[in-house]
Amino acid sequence: MSSSLFVQMMLNGVSLGLMYALIGIGLTLIFGVMRIIQYAHGEFYMLGAFALYYFCTQWGVPYWIALVLAVVIIFWVSVGVELLLFRPLHGKDILYTLAVGMGLIFICESGGIICFGPKVRGIESGITGGIKILGGFLSYERIVISIFSALVIIGLWFFLQKTRIGMAVRAVAEDPEVSSLQGINPLRIHWIGFGIGSAMAALSGCLLGTLLSIKAVMGFEATVKAFMVVIVGGLGSVGGALLGGFMLGFIDSFGTTLVNADVAYIMGFLIIFLILIFKPSGFFGQEWE
Repeated sequence: MSSSLFVQMMLNGVSLGLMYALIGIGLTLIFGVMRIIQYAHGEFYMLGAFALYYFCTQWGVPYWIALVLAVVIIFWVSVGVELLLFRPLHGKDILYTLAVGMGLIFICESGGIICFGPKVRGIESGITGGIKILGGFLSYERIVISIFSALVIIGLWFFLQKTRIGMAVRAVAEDPEVSSLQGINPLRIHWIGFGIGSAMAALSGCLLGTLLSIKAVMGFEATVKAFMVVIVGGLGSVGGALLGGFMLGFIDSFGTTLVNADVAYIMGFLIIFLILIFKPSGFFGQEWE
């Protein structure tokens, strides 16, 4: 293996890792706040990507404005989903929420095929050119998107650590009963956490849709990636999701380049199996009741 190829795979792994971390952080945030496993998380990833596509290519909205609009729209759509479908199941057996999530997958995927068709689409950000780094090539588009992803993750950390609502989110995630005794309304925090988590998935869909491709069935694969990320890092751990995102990004980058995408997929699952055997709660997770 040449040094330039190694550097190229490392650069690709970092950019992929940041975007995988976005969708993983969204899933772990929802679990931490609501204690539900959101199987349909990837469908918001798909909807975000298509929202960006139509804003940019059909209605001529500038890329970055369209990206913000897409994420905001998915935020409020997901809030509606939480209020209508998940809120009535609060406090009930987790199997009910799993059933709702599975139903959402089939509805969104089938609806996506009907509305958008099987055609594979792409989005142009308008950012061209690139730079050579130690023999590897990194496009300016990937650089900008990677920096943007990192800033979003830092912004979310600041929101959770320094703002009043963010601290309330962490309090509910830590202990819903105690937080309610302190005047925090857990149900209000639920829709906020669900909306932010789903918006993170939509943002990841927008960014990866720009670099890769957009199709109606992309949501299921995104859900699998998100679960792989949070299993590695640990459910409920934002820092763990960041680590898991980078690990999965490097696995995909190295595996796809050296062998093929299918082998990279298998490698990811093999690592998941090893983690589940030796550290079931993930690197930074905790045991949940």
